[in-house]
Amino acid sequence: MSVEQAPFRSRTVFIIIAVAVVAFAGFLLLIAFAPQFKSGHDGRGHALSTSGNGYAGLVELTDAVGAHSLIVRDEGDLATRDLLIVTPEIDSDAKSLVKLLTARGDAPTLIVLPKWWTLPLPGRQDWSQRIEMICPCGGLYGLEKYAPKLLVEQTPFKAAPAAPGGTPRMAHAKVGRIDEQQRLTGSGFVPMLLDADGRVILAQLEHRPVYVLADPDLINNQGLADPWTARQGWRIIDDLATTNEIAFDLTLNGFGASKNAKHPLQSVFEPPFLPVTLIIVAAGFLAGLHGAIRFGAPAAAGRAIAMGKRTLVDNAAMLFRAARKEHRVGAAYASLTRDLTAQATHAPARLSGEALDQYLDRSGKAEGDPPYATLAWQAETAEDRDQLLSAARALYRWRRNRTR
Repeated sequence: MSVEQAPFRSRTVFIIIAVAVVAFAGFLLLIAFAPQFKSGHDGRGHALSTSGNGYAGLVELTDAVGAHSLIVRDEGDLATRDLLIVTPEIDSDAKSLVKLLTARGDAPTLIVLPKWWTLPLPGRQDWSQRIEMICPCGGLYGLEKYAPKLLVEQTPFKAAPAAPGGTPRMAHAKVGRIDEQQRLTGSGFVPMLLDADGRVILAQLEHRPVYVLADPDLINNQGLADPWTARQGWRIIDDLATTNEIAFDLTLNGFGASKNAKHPLQSVFEPPFLPVTLIIVAAGFLAGLHGAIRFGAPAAAGRAIAMGKRTLVDNAAMLFRAARKEHRVGAAYASLTRDLTAQATHAPARLSGEALDQYLDRSGKAEGDPPYATLAWQAETAEDRDQLLSAARALYRWRRNRTR
């Protein structure tokens, strides 16, 4: 008799299960912390982007000159006292910017206005291709709440600038290799830096430590590629910074989330629910280990329906019991008892009916038993299970007294 072999070895099964568990755990982590795991190399304008309109170069420059960069992904970290550089995009939510400025309070905040409409370069998603300048029409990403008359002007400039006296100016009118320029106009702000023509590049909102940089090409990756522009751009950051740490906001660009709006799965991997998660994982590991180790030979599976006369009788009895018709078998049991008694006592074959009953009654060794006819009648007329059981016991006793 050959023993059937398992299709896989135990080591192979263990490796498959381990890989599946690790893959599933990684899948859950990616779902829960997807914003934190984003590389940011998507060709957009934020502190992680390495494209021309991104600001990853400014982050590296901050660390290179001896300062410290801080990437802010959680809204709970917006209350830092360091200078926070905010880079809204063309589709940024104005209400989110207002909420950010409210959370900042009186901490210094630099808002770098977007300038270019770009798309990721096909085949190089971390690069971007310039389409055209963004139309400066409409509200300025929520800044109209603080400076309703603040506007953006782009080349070609239509009106002559009103150069405030005593405001610093840049040495050149152009920014790096880019001819298209973007400046601030209107009112509700205090000019802090002008271009060579006297137009406002950098301004502070009135009565608030909020600074607005009109032209992002001063500090984005494309601008920092030019040495002169890099010096001018870093001078702006250095003048506005109050500490040795520069913070870069990513919440407005869709990275991270607030503690109240985070993914529900994050709670499973963070305190105070992290110990419960570890306990469940340990319990699952022990349950799997218990199921993987077999103690003794496996029990052979039996037949769904056993073979033999006894099984047939038991099944028939179950059917009678399920139908509640046990008392209807009394006559058959009485007839079977008489036939078995006649065989055991070697009754003459010519006898039948009442003659056989009288013969069997006389053959009893014990006196006092009722006649067979009476016992048979009691079995036939039984109305329930208890009456049938009493009559069957009497018939069995009658048969035993005549056959022993």
